[in-house]
Amino acid sequence: MNKDNGKFIVFEGIDGSGKGTQIKKLDEFLQKNGKKTVLTCEHTRDLPVGKLIEETVNNGEKMDPLALQLCFVADRRDHYKKVIEPAIENGKFVISDRYYGSTVAYTEESNRQMMLELNENVVPRADLTFFLDIDADTAISRIDSSRSNKTIFERKNILEKCRRSYLWFCEKVGESVIVIDGNRDIEIIYQDILEKLRNKKII
Repeated sequence: MNKDNGKFIVFEGIDGSGKGTQIKKLDEFLQKNGKKTVLTCEHTRDLPVGKLIEETVNNGEKMDPLALQLCFVADRRDHYKKVIEPAIENGKFVISDRYYGSTVAYTEESNRQMMLELNENVVPRADLTFFLDIDADTAISRIDSSRSNKTIFERKNILEKCRRSYLWFCEKVGESVIVIDGNRDIEIIYQDILEKLRNKKII
């Protein structure tokens, strides 16, 4: 393991892609190898704007789509300054379930470029982002088997559009994002992630 400063690793993917499982496995690996870690997610649930987003998503309240995505950007800036940046400066590995790729992916196609540029002017890129790529049918199957309540983002047509937007995002951002086939066995995916992190000299 490298003994340098903290690192920032992000997992992106449509709901049901297996982000949570891989985050847990990576966290365990890092801790076993002497690294201090911080697990976090977006949107936040305890910061002011994050609380507003949580109420809107869970209660099905109507909000202009662009206004909602701008709330995610505001929450992200607050999240980065209050949680992520201090942890990195203290030499910790921060692993986040979602970052600004999610905002781009869930934005209407006509606004994607604008939201990408806005986010990249508001917060820095992660050291490495993994996009766990699965198809919408697989995602819906996983969601149906594991959750009783679905958010407004968990409808099949939205997941399909979101996946396409994620792939657009990956192409635009380039080498700082790695696409991982999320349809494979959990352990194979995990080993693939470790290999990519080693190749990038992050671990």
